[in-house]
Amino acid sequence: MFIEVIGRGPLPDDIDRDDVEDLLADVLGADGEVTGAGTGETGWNLDVEVEPDVVHPLQVLRRLAAALADHGLGGVILRPEHEADGRTALDLV
Repeated sequence: MFIEVIGRGPLPDDIDRDDVEDLLADVLGADGEVTGAGTGETGWNLDVEVEPDVVHPLQVLRRLAAALADHGLGGVILRPEHEADGRTALDLV
């Protein structure tokens, strides 16, 4: 399953997108991987692929949300492939 991680604004000064990518990769472990990244005028994004045969995607979504919220990134949006808009990490914790 694909999950898009969307930052609609700048990250805090002490965190960059690579730090977020590393955080998510650590949280995913063998259950998935960060497969892409981008930046633009309206923010940044990371692409995550989850192995649904290994773990339930909702479990992984909540783990990612908790990690983001714990690092002060609760406003980051997590959008699973089946959702049009996604929800903030804080909404998923």
